[in-house]
Amino acid sequence: MKIFILEDDADQAELVSHWLAEKGHTCQSFSNGRDFIEKLPYEQPDLLILDWNLPVISGIEVLNWVRSSEHKDLPVIFVTSRNHEDDLVRALDQGADDYLVKPIKKSELIARSQALHRRYHTSQNEIVSIDPFTFNHKESSITYNDHSVKLTAKEFQLANYFFSNHDRLISRDYLLETIWTKSSSITTRTVDTHISRLRKKLGLDGSTGWKLVSVYHKGYRLIKV
Repeated sequence: MKIFILEDDADQAELVSHWLAEKGHTCQSFSNGRDFIEKLPYEQPDLLILDWNLPVISGIEVLNWVRSSEHKDLPVIFVTSRNHEDDLVRALDQGADDYLVKPIKKSELIARSQALHRRYHTSQNEIVSIDPFTFNHKESSITYNDHSVKLTAKEFQLANYFFSNHDRLISRDYLLETIWTKSSSITTRTVDTHISRLRKKLGLDGSTGWKLVSVYHKGYRLIKV
C-alpha cells in the first residue's frame, strides 16, 4: 500500500512512516498542504493520513480539496491532537473515513489503516461485474459478453487496477512500482506495450463503453464513454 502522510512535525512523520514501512507499506511525507496538493495528481496513493493543524493550509482544507477533486474516493485518516468531539464530527462530516487522536498507538494505526484499505479494495475471491466485463479474481480471468478474454497475468493486473481506479490518473512510474515492483530491467516502454495490448484485447478504445486514454507526460486514465 502506498500512503501519503501530511504532518508538519518531522519526528511524528518519521515515526508513522517507520511503523507503516515495517508492515511493507511505502510512505511519502509532506510538511505542508501546498506540496501535498501539488504532488497528489502525479501519484496514486492508496491511503491519506492527515494532520489538522498545519501552516498555510489546514488539514481540513486539504480534505475538502481531496473530496472535490478527481481523488475524491481516496480513504482518509485524520491523525491529530484535536480531541474535541466537535472536531471529530466536523472531520467525519466533511469526508474523513477515520479519526485518531495523538498520541497514537502503533497497533491501532496499522490496524485501522489496513482495515480501511481493505474496505476500499475488492476482495480477491470475488467475481465482480463491471458492465460489460466480469472479473474473476480467484482465476485472474475476464469475460466480455460471456466470452473469455485471453490475458497474461500482468495484463489482468493492469485491467483490474484500472477498473478499480477508473477516472483516476495513473502514472507510468506508479504502474511500474505497483505491477512490476520497478525491476531495473523494466522501463516505461514496457508499460506502454502492455497498455496497447490491453486496449486491443478489451476494446478500450470506446467500443465497449470504456476508453483507456493517454495523458501526455503523465500516464493513463480509464474513462466511461
